[in-house]
Amino acid sequence: MHHSVGDYWTGCGHFHGRYFTGVTSDCGSPRCKTSASHMHKTARNCGCSPVVTEDRRVQNMYRTNHPDCVRPSR
Repeated sequence: MHHSVGDYWTGCGHFHGRYFTGVTSDCGSPRCKTSASHMHKTARNCGCSPVVTEDRRVQNMYRTNHPDCVRPSR
């Protein structure tokens, strides 16, 4: 899991990550390719998927829509 900090727009639910803190944590799952507990450490092509998630921290909250989510007027 990667920790990221960014801005959140409540109008559309858009999160824009500004930066990663560099802090990571391990899920500990034996079926996760990115975990230290991965069961196929020596296999080159195992079928396990790399699970990468983010722990999002809100730095700024806006009560409008994100500029990318604003619909152009007709």
